[in-house]
Amino acid sequence: MRCKMCGAKLKKEGDICINCYEKYKAQERLKADNEKELFKVNRKYSPKFNTLRNGEMIVLLVIVALAAFSSYGTFLGILITILCIAIFGAWMFFNKKRAMGTKTCFYETKLKHKAKYLFVDKEIIVPYSDIKDMAYFQTRSQKICKIGDIRFYTKGFLSGITIKDISEIEENFETMREIINAATDVEK
Repeated sequence: MRCKMCGAKLKKEGDICINCYEKYKAQERLKADNEKELFKVNRKYSPKFNTLRNGEMIVLLVIVALAAFSSYGTFLGILITILCIAIFGAWMFFNKKRAMGTKTCFYETKLKHKAKYLFVDKEIIVPYSDIKDMAYFQTRSQKICKIGDIRFYTKGFLSGITIKDISEIEENFETMREIINAATDVEK
């Protein structure tokens, strides 16, 4: 008999692989909410930033509306313009809902990031001991709106977590760094 997860050899059917069981127990300990919350940061919704970020979409919708006026006349042009405005409004509403549902909580030994997507909510738990480095980034439009992204680089190939659209980026970044450094110093 072999373990279905890792392929390790088992003595008899129904036995539990020790390696997989230890990984399972470690994941369960991470998911437990028995730690004190030290800091929380939410994704900020900025209509100004979303308008700047989606500039290409706005230009495309304006071109479609102008083309509708020139090709189909006034009535259909107005109808297509209203449709373009509705599409852009729906896109902005989706971005606002996504920002409102995304938050990151910092506990004594881990961070928990909850991200809201269209049909799926995603939760990532990262112990501070797995974080190798962290950095913050700002695009030109983010600098104008005074927000930024924070990236946590973790162990493993192409792994990590990015917290997007954080206000007061420098102050929040330093607070996060202090919490993580304090927790990893205690572990050592």
